[in-house]
Amino acid sequence: GADAAGSNDWTPHNLSGSVPGLSTANQGFDVVTYTGNGGTQSISSLAFQPDLVWIKARSATYNHYLVDQVRGFNGSNAKVLQSNLTNAEESQNGPGNAFVSFHNDGFTVALGTNNWAGTNQNNQTYVAWCWKAGGAAVSNTDGTITSQVSASTDYGFSIVTYQSNGTRGASIGHGLNTAPSWVVVKNRDNAFDWM
Repeated sequence: GADAAGSNDWTPHNLSGSVPGLSTANQGFDVVTYTGNGGTQSISSLAFQPDLVWIKARSATYNHYLVDQVRGFNGSNAKVLQSNLTNAEESQNGPGNAFVSFHNDGFTVALGTNNWAGTNQNNQTYVAWCWKAGGAAVSNTDGTITSQVSASTDYGFSIVTYQSNGTRGASIGHGLNTAPSWVVVKNRDNAFDWM
């Protein structure tokens, strides 16, 4: 009920705060904060099973940590991108498995070792930004390059992976029913900048 200046707090009458067509209170995005316990921990306070989780320590200078349903896991090791680095995608190594799984109302993290210590260190505080896309990836042939896509047309959010064909002007299907307003691209095989 606050106005734009924040100086008046109005009482709404006969108004609805929901957005038509969207079915969850979080509108496909949620943020959770937690404190690491130095072991394995389930974060279970989301209104949905996330398809993209971006974790950052708030009390330490660990790297950002991005995992998603489309890239998934290499065996039991999550495939990780770090948005503060230009590094190629990496897979966690065995006992370094710091991201364990996605589940119906959140995700599970572990202590991790070596380079993967940034998701559940004892007494460190964390924030996780979580998005809902379309669950498991499906093949998309809308572009000149076949892509693997997890898309939610309700929330206007899509996760896409594809293999470049080195052709200028190639197109990639994203699974949404309208052109996206914002796109982020990262080469997974090489240490190139985020685009």
